[in-house]
Parts: sequence; structure tokens; C-alpha cells
Amino acid sequence: MAEESKTSVLAAMGANFAIAIGKLIAGVITGSAGILAEAGHSLADTVNQVFLLVGIELSDSGPDAAHPYGHGKEAFFWAFLAAIFIFVAGAAFSFFEGTRTMLQNDTHERSSSDLAIAFGVLGMAFVFESISFAVAVRGIAQGARRKGSSFVRYLRRSPDLAVKTVFWEDSAALLGLTFAALGLALSELTGNEHWDGVASLIIGVILTAVALILGAQARHLLLGASASEQTLAAIRQVLATFPEIDGVPRMLTMQVGSSSVLLTGELQIANDLSLAEAESLLERLDQSLATAIPEVRDTFWEIKRTRT
Repeated sequence: MAEESKTSVLAAMGANFAIAIGKLIAGVITGSAGILAEAGHSLADTVNQVFLLVGIELSDSGPDAAHPYGHGKEAFFWAFLAAIFIFVAGAAFSFFEGTRTMLQNDTHERSSSDLAIAFGVLGMAFVFESISFAVAVRGIAQGARRKGSSFVRYLRRSPDLAVKTVFWEDSAALLGLTFAALGLALSELTGNEHWDGVASLIIGVILTAVALILGAQARHLLLGASASEQTLAAIRQVLATFPEIDGVPRMLTMQVGSSSVLLTGELQIANDLSLAEAESLLERLDQSLATAIPEVRDTFWEIKRTRT
């Protein structure tokens, strides 16, 4: 999962950096608020990819005395920072540019070569963003197949925030590019720059929505979300294969990383099992869980005897 996430993030970072430079040049040449808003969006996305890479690298650090369950939640924290940055640096700048254009009501004389540069950059950006988007979609689809889940359910519930952030950022970018092109085209056709300002404001709304979606998902995981329904079902299936277990009165899980789960619970076992047999049961159970569900890294069981 980490390699898939890193591939998606690196693809997005390279695309966003190249696109940001092109948009910035086109925005300065044409004075288009929509294109300048998109330049700010791409710059914000580039910084976000750095955040996500930092999170992926730090989350791979093993457990230590201060963090006995590892550093897996680093990925959640840095994804949360990325969501904040999308709003602060992306949406806020888009709102500023849109509002400035609407209030000033300036006119821009754009030559045919200026427009060719502007639409050429937007088209190039659309191609690069589509490639990055395809990489993110492939990563999500592979994760969904691995979990036996649908694409939409995996997108909603997966703890892999890195690839999900790239997916939502690229979705916003493709929509933003479309509105930036429409705003510029309508401004040229009507001679009214308000259309360009409206496009910038719409881009701000799109980025705000993406920031809220990603922020809510990161918050959910940082607060100690349980494992996915598929993981819980797989754990119950493993438990059901042990006839010595009469019941599971309580089972708690927590997602402590993109690919690591903490599992605790109570096992109700037959009263006639000796201490050695109970210890053997726990060893075999943990081995089965590790084999069937590799993301279950740490387990803590409390034994309850069945009363006869």
C-alpha cells in the first residue's frame, strides 16, 4: 500500500509543479483571475504532495518507547495539514482573485497569441492532471480489489489518505481547469470580465469542498477510528475457525496507520482448557490473524472462562 501511495503522490507532485509554472506564466500574460486561481491551486497541491511524502516516510518508522504502536498516524496528521493548506493557499487565493476581478471590473486586451498561450497551458494542464488522476484511480482500484470492496466504499473508508488526497485534488483540478477555460472564453466572447471572476469563485468553492472532505476523513482517523468493515469481518472469520473459543464478548479495533490495526478483546474459552492450552490457543490465533490479515499488527486478548 505504501508503494502505491508514494507512486501516486510522486506522479501528482511532478505534474502539479510543471502545471503551476505554466499557469502562472499564462495568468500573468492574460490577467485571467481564473488561470491565476488555478496557478495558486497547483502551487498548493505541489506543497501538499511534499506533506504527503513526509507523512508516508515518517509513518514507516517502527515503534519506540515514546510511541509503542509505531508512527502510523503521521500519515493522517500530514494529510490533515494538506487539507488545511488546500483551503488556506488554494481556496482563499481563488476567492481573493474572483472577488478582486468582480469588484474592479477591469477589461483586458488579449491578443490571439495571449489566448493561444492561455488555452494551450490549460489544455496541457488538463492532460497532465488526467495522467496523475489515472494513477490515483488505479491505486484506489487496486486497494479496493485487495479488500474485496467497491471503488466508492473504499474511497470513503480506506485509511490510505495519501492516494485519496491525490484523487480528490486531481478531481478538483480537472473541474477547476474546465471552469477556468469557460470563464476565460465567456469573458472574451462577451467582453465582460465578471465571467472570469465567477470562474475563480467557483474554483474556490470546489477547493473548499475538497478541503472539508479530506479534513473530515483525517479527523476521523486521528480520533481513533475502528478498522474497516471488511477487516472486522475477516477477523471474525478467523476467530470462528477456533473451536476452543466459545464466544467473543468484546472486540475493539483502532486504525493506527494506513496499513496497521490494533486489536484488543475478550475471548471466552472452555473452562477445562489448561493454562498451557490457553497460551497455545493465543499463539495460534495471532499467527492465523497475521497470515490472513497482515494489517493486524498488535493484538491484546483477555481470557474469560465459560462457566458450566
